[in-house]
Amino acid sequence: MKVTYFKAIKKPFKYWYPGTNVASEIARVYGNLVRPGDLIAISEKALCVSKGLLYDEGVIHPDPFTKFAAYIVNRVIWGKFLRELFNERTRHFLLKTPLNYIASHKKLSLKLGGLKHFIKPLSEAGIDATNLPYTYVSLPIRNADKEAKILRDDLVKLLKTSLGVLIVDSDRTFKLRNFANLAIATRPSSVRGVIDLGGIAYFIGRTLNELFVEYPTPVAYAGKWIGLTNILKVARLADKLMGYGLGRNVLEMVSNLGRESFSEVLWSDMSRVRHYPAVLIRPICL
Repeated sequence: MKVTYFKAIKKPFKYWYPGTNVASEIARVYGNLVRPGDLIAISEKALCVSKGLLYDEGVIHPDPFTKFAAYIVNRVIWGKFLRELFNERTRHFLLKTPLNYIASHKKLSLKLGGLKHFIKPLSEAGIDATNLPYTYVSLPIRNADKEAKILRDDLVKLLKTSLGVLIVDSDRTFKLRNFANLAIATRPSSVRGVIDLGGIAYFIGRTLNELFVEYPTPVAYAGKWIGLTNILKVARLADKLMGYGLGRNVLEMVSNLGRESFSEVLWSDMSRVRHYPAVLIRPICL
């Protein structure tokens, strides 16, 4: 039998503040719906926040060289010369986000991910600032495959059934159309067949789009192997259903909240919208 398509069920959650027991929350919401062989797709961003993997970029003081490099990368290269690779909303973000904010983000990404992530236009090194207050960002999970396995084991114990766990991030991954088991990602991933090339993957995937199919990034997977193509399909379906919470980027988040700056966004604001950090995915086999 092979997977023919995937059926998804999504339910709203309360915002996963630091200290949230994710396995218990998922069991509470989906406990009566899970069947053997189902998958639980989980937002890496929400999982990072629940684990307290946060950093305040407000304490970073970018030097003049970093500011200049950030200006060249985001404003000139991506924002001007390669602007056609993005939609209008992303172009606005690249050109209008305060340079000090961008430079702080770049400096942290250089430390965590190196040059290939510094040159990425958005969400460098898997660092994410949306759906967080002040100048906090979430840091990517280290040993994500281990984290996925722990979550899977906890859910199996709580739900008393077999299932898989997929950690998903909205950062882009590009799969070669004629290769079922190879994809290039713009951020780290522990999934078999996914190669992290940082900003280089963004450039290759968007400029040679006739050779690639674009997906969100499957960060880690634990469970019965269903093939890279199916994992990418699950990631795409889950990412679409999870939505964007308060906004697709920090500028949109601030605007949606009616605030003037990042520093005015509060922890209490996070609960002003419904959040969908975990989605139940059911493989349908014929």
